[in-house]
Amino acid sequence: TYFQSVFISPIPPFTTLGPLFVILMITSAKEGYEDMFRHRSDAKVNSSPAIVLTKGGPAGATETIPWRDLRPGHVVVVKDREEIPADLVLLWSSEGVQAYVETANIDGETNLKIKKPASDDEGRPFVPSVAGAHETKFDLEFEPPNGKVHTFEGTFRPAGAAEAPLDANSFLLRGSVLRNTGEVLGVVAYTGKDTRLVRNSRAAPSKLSELERVVNNIIYFILGSMVTLTTVSLIAYLVFIGANRKNFWYICERTNRKRVPSLFTNECDVKNFPPPGSLWPTFFILYTNFVPLSLYVTIEICNLVQSFYINFDLEMYDDISDTPALARTSNMNADLGMIAHVFSDKTGTLTQNVMTFRMCAAGGVSYGGPDHPLSEMRAEIASTDGAARDLATIMGVCHTVVPEKNEQGEVEYRAESPDEEALVDGAAQLGLAFATRDPAGITLDAFDGERRYAVLAVLPFDSARKRMSTLVRTPDGVARLMCKGADNIVLGLAKEGDEGCAKAGGRDVLQKALADFATEGLRTLVLAQRDLTDDECAAFQKRWRAAETAAGKGVDRAKLLAEAAATVERDLEVVGATAIEDKLQDGAPDTIAELAKAGIKLWVLTGDKVETAVNIGYSTKLLTPDMYLVRVPAEGAVAGDLGDYGVTAQLEGLVDVVAKAATLESGEVGSSSSSLGNAAANSDHLALVLEGATALEAILGDDRREQLLIQLASSCKAVLACRVSPAQKRLIVGLMRRKSPDKPITLAIGDGANDVGMIQEAQIGVGISGREGRQAVNNADFAIAQFRFLRPLLLKHGRRNYRRLAKVIIYSFFKNIVLTFALFYFQSDCAWSGTSFYETWVYSGYNFFLGLLPLAWGMFDVDTSSETVAKYPRLYAAGLHRMDLNVTNMAYATLEAIGCSLIIYFLTRVVYDKGGNDGAWSPHGEVADVWVFGLAVFIGMVNAMNVRACVLVENWNKITVVFAVLQVLMPYTFVLFMSQGYNVFASDGFLDYDFYGVAYFSFAQFIFWLVTLFLVPAVVAAFQLLVIALHLEFFPNVNDIGKEIDHGYLDGEQPHHHTHRAFVPLRSRFNLHDFVNRVFFGHAAGPPAEVTRDSLRSISDTLGREQSMKLGLVDEPASSYNYDVASRSSFFSQADAGEEEKAAAGADVI
Repeated sequence: TYFQSVFISPIPPFTTLGPLFVILMITSAKEGYEDMFRHRSDAKVNSSPAIVLTKGGPAGATETIPWRDLRPGHVVVVKDREEIPADLVLLWSSEGVQAYVETANIDGETNLKIKKPASDDEGRPFVPSVAGAHETKFDLEFEPPNGKVHTFEGTFRPAGAAEAPLDANSFLLRGSVLRNTGEVLGVVAYTGKDTRLVRNSRAAPSKLSELERVVNNIIYFILGSMVTLTTVSLIAYLVFIGANRKNFWYICERTNRKRVPSLFTNECDVKNFPPPGSLWPTFFILYTNFVPLSLYVTIEICNLVQSFYINFDLEMYDDISDTPALARTSNMNADLGMIAHVFSDKTGTLTQNVMTFRMCAAGGVSYGGPDHPLSEMRAEIASTDGAARDLATIMGVCHTVVPEKNEQGEVEYRAESPDEEALVDGAAQLGLAFATRDPAGITLDAFDGERRYAVLAVLPFDSARKRMSTLVRTPDGVARLMCKGADNIVLGLAKEGDEGCAKAGGRDVLQKALADFATEGLRTLVLAQRDLTDDECAAFQKRWRAAETAAGKGVDRAKLLAEAAATVERDLEVVGATAIEDKLQDGAPDTIAELAKAGIKLWVLTGDKVETAVNIGYSTKLLTPDMYLVRVPAEGAVAGDLGDYGVTAQLEGLVDVVAKAATLESGEVGSSSSSLGNAAANSDHLALVLEGATALEAILGDDRREQLLIQLASSCKAVLACRVSPAQKRLIVGLMRRKSPDKPITLAIGDGANDVGMIQEAQIGVGISGREGRQAVNNADFAIAQFRFLRPLLLKHGRRNYRRLAKVIIYSFFKNIVLTFALFYFQSDCAWSGTSFYETWVYSGYNFFLGLLPLAWGMFDVDTSSETVAKYPRLYAAGLHRMDLNVTNMAYATLEAIGCSLIIYFLTRVVYDKGGNDGAWSPHGEVADVWVFGLAVFIGMVNAMNVRACVLVENWNKITVVFAVLQVLMPYTFVLFMSQGYNVFASDGFLDYDFYGVAYFSFAQFIFWLVTLFLVPAVVAAFQLLVIALHLEFFPNVNDIGKEIDHGYLDGEQPHHHTHRAFVPLRSRFNLHDFVNRVFFGHAAGPPAEVTRDSLRSISDTLGREQSMKLGLVDEPASSYNYDVASRSSFFSQADAGEEEKAAAGADVI
């Protein structure tokens, strides 16, 4: 015993702290291994060479130093295609008054941004050349370090000249790359942790996986059970001692010491027994193995191996871009199997982000169709100076595209977005090819020769303005503002009435063309122009220049720029519209359809207009022709007194409609929506379409409307949110993740910097390595190259990982419950004294002896082949509905573990006790002790748990067989060593003298082998097989049926042969969940009520068309095909009317 002055400890501290130390060391080693790679990567970057001007040297002299030695004030030389080593203020460029940089590493944008050197009022750079830099003296004053990558404020003070303000146009960010520019000079402003890149970058938020959360909750349950078991043991001790104290005089447990024989009085005097209450920590320490500490190491190893499977899966390898899948975190693998909501960006995620100019409208004519091909427009542009030529000119001039020659000498366009590149390519198709860009302007190659446009100002695009404008001087000397942007924005800036759209053929004609383009699923822009007088142009340029150079405390430069832009972006003359096609990614529609069949709800969040997004929804199979489209706000809605566009009343009405439709399905005609209890409604025939600028603006931030949206969206199969901003994307994901009552696991997938917010907000973020940089990938938990790879990531890896780790976790707790309860039963045979009948090191090695097969499960177990899961996506329900790791299964496992512990302990006890005169206790005159009995119980228990582990193995391979053999041999080898090696290690205090010779004594007895190797494992295995047989025969779930199909026991193609199996509940109706709900709440927690198209049509007909339109309930069938019949024709669907009745009763199907 230990710590007798405080309490009696039955276990030496090092046998508990030792394994804990090892576990912590292994976990730390894993984290250190991952940190080592990050450290090496940082060291490589910090050692990169930088060229700086030599201080005090001859003109133009340079030296090379590592990045880590750069300091503010160094003048750095950066050459073409080199990365900027620090935040620099641009001093000089080989291209004159501009330089080009790419910022994909910072904001995910692959366009070339134009930068200008610090210049005087005449636009001349203060530093004339590299050699002249040594002769230029100046001071720099700039703002303190911050993380704003799009702004910069400073002042350049040259010696002997007027100071000049500095802004973001003269600021080069670390991490950006110099492109299309020979070389530049820049003075270092910020280095290291002060750079914008480091300040702006933040570590991805720490995400606790759902599996870890469940394990932690189980740990709390186990700790509570430990406290309960400890308290029961202490009470039992007090009761036992109170009833039998008179019989324990020999250990001084008698009140009256005078009656203790003199032989034992000395024992009473020297021993200082702690009070009875101090046995509470004794029992608590005795039951420490209730918590399987090794579980965390097992999970970490399994997660690491599962990450390798994801990284090396050829099914998720994109050979075009030579990009494999990448698991950037190893603790979220199992959560991939529990996804309830997928939030997806559209452009670059569902589509290829490869834009193609398809159609346009000008002069009242839509070009690009069969009636008016683009060749007709090209001919008109060549012959006539009208609306068509104006449209093509704006396409070729109003942009920030930079031409760049590749290694083959061919010109390639470097555009801010694929849309801009498509428009420039479209202008070339129409005969106005963008040729060159220089600081003075743009040159177009036209039919009649080159056309030169002097660029006077560029009013850039941003998410708030949703437009871009360029002020140019045309070849004939006219100052003209060219503008392109979203239709609602540009039309709002046009002249009133048809006058503003005269060149486009009239406002109604243009609106019809836009609607037609959207119906084709094309991305639309409206183009406009306005001619300025010379005085207007000069006034604007002066105001714009003043706004650009405004500096000082309290100056809002962005506001000044917006006010200046508003003076010319008005009274526009709309010229026409363009339509760009963004092709869908290969396999995206099939992937969406398969995920929907798996029961996953899909959200697509896009900035497109509603019509475009809806048609893309149909193309991607997010929307199907048999769906009711619920549009929020309803068509024609106005802001109203509440400013919510009637969204509140609309959502309330829609929720009530769904509830009434659910009551029709349940047969409770006339029931109120409250009759549904707590069960939600679900429908495969409802899709929700949200508009960001109206509906989401009114909903987000209002608790009542948010809850209504959650309730309605949870009932829909798909949700399509249009005109949403990056901030709204993040808020929507957070809304469903944190405020939804069932706390679903969410996944967000995107490819651009504007998707980073929602990727970080979701429990799992998936980045697509596309054309918009690597910002999404760098902030994601998993990276893939194509959207279609999401299917194997979830349905194969996610499902397998969840099932594997769930089995590991349940088994780990199961075996430790058996171990602890056997020890608890022994207390009744040792006067509740807190004595262990396990040798301490053997006791501590229990988890190690039984740790290999769980590792094999976590690494290799496959219950159902990926082909079967691909054929029946509903098998994903295993994780979606937490069918493996939940309160019910843990309760069942606890009860079964207690049953096994009763068999193991008392069967061994009876056999050893009834072994006869020559039995286990006294063979050949030798007397067995508590260690012999404890060893028999322990070895029998280990073998029984080994048998259970073998029964749970789904598929065997060589490694699993080796692990199984090692698990059998390890306890015997270790026990033999601990028992017979006392003479060797006794001086170190490592071995227990009391255990010396126990293995030799036990192994020599036939009864030991009979009990531990045959009797106990056989009875426990029979008990386990009985439980499994009862489950499979009477309470099969969807996973059990899936395994039978996979193993060939059911003919999945002939459902009528097995009609009794065609409908199976996700869980047995006779489970702990239902029992608790019936007892305490008066009803069972059934699955969501299924709402069919017929019930929705019935409610809609009852409301009438006018009221249905007010609610946004739109019935738009695109086909007369009977989808209900189609759904019944596949296996594990509603095979006949009788099965439909079962579905209504609460069953779910594969």
